Amino acid sequence: MQLAQQRASAAVCRRPQAFAGANVPLARSVRPVAPARQQQQQRSFVCQAAAVEAPTAKPSGNPSLLSVGAPDTYAIVEVGGHQMFVEPGKWYTCNRLQVEPGSKIKFGRVLALKQGGTFSVGKPYLEGASVEAEVLEELKAPKVIVYKMRPKKHYRRKNGHRQPLSKFMVTRVG
Repeated sequence: MQLAQQRASAAVCRRPQAFAGANVPLARSVRPVAPARQQQQQRSFVCQAAAVEAPTAKPSGNPSLLSVGAPDTYAIVEVGGHQMFVEPGKWYTCNRLQVEPGSKIKFGRVLALKQGGTFSVGKPYLEGASVEAEVLEELKAPKVIVYKMRPKKHYRRKNGHRQPLSKFMVTRVG
């Protein structure tokens, strides 16, 4: 009796086999298929469970900068051809600076500055504003592979590049 029920609820797929002669019988594979009603009930149960759990979800422990708000003191500085948002007490990496590790440097190209409740924007730079930092170390970025190829010409060139970087800690913004 069970075998008859399994055959009744199973779908029959017919797939052709590789050509072996003039009259080749088709292979039969039997695959059980759940009734449509049962699949629909399973889907609706999952949706109901998700709807119940969604409101009780708590926010993640790592708030983004936008949810916390901008810090009280920060500056936007031009360093090594790039503009960086810097805060005192944090470290950053930039293209290699021509100074020794452990030395103090002063960035004079300050584009914008926020101290306390006042925000100042330069045209293009702020007069008298500067950011002081200490160079922590010199390091290299991860390797980037450059692969050149011309099809059908037997031309292949593989080259790697590691960008030299400097890591610095901002000590004073002002």
